[in-house]
Amino acid sequence: MEIKAAITTEKGSPFYVEQVQLEDPKEGEVMVKVVASGTCHTDMVARDQEYPVPLPAVLGHEGAGVVEKVGDGVKSVSEGDHVVLSFAYCGRCKNCLTGHPYVCENFTELNFIVDSPNPPRRIHRDGEYLTTFFGQSSFAT
Repeated sequence: MEIKAAITTEKGSPFYVEQVQLEDPKEGEVMVKVVASGTCHTDMVARDQEYPVPLPAVLGHEGAGVVEKVGDGVKSVSEGDHVVLSFAYCGRCKNCLTGHPYVCENFTELNFIVDSPNPPRRIHRDGEYLTTFFGQSSFAT
């Protein structure tokens, strides 16, 4: 599906709005039409590479919107639900299973894609995958 995204391409660069492709959600994933997103210091820190997020990237982690599609196995939301987005967590590690997803053992891999062998990238432009951020990349539609 074609969407618009604000992309940062190198350390300290401005954001450029471009048309990109978004893949359908995989198992356990949800596709949300983003209708609002805040801009946070964390986004600027990632853009400026104080967090080593691989660039180019679609940042944004304070999003809200409407569920458009759900992947297999998703039971907590349905198409048409209005949602506020949060960080990604695995739901399987000890911390997640004891109600502490904010300290998920896979938090860095899932939210910053640093040294991940199988990053959950779903956004691409001209065949090049763009780094996603905080499990949502809310600087995109």
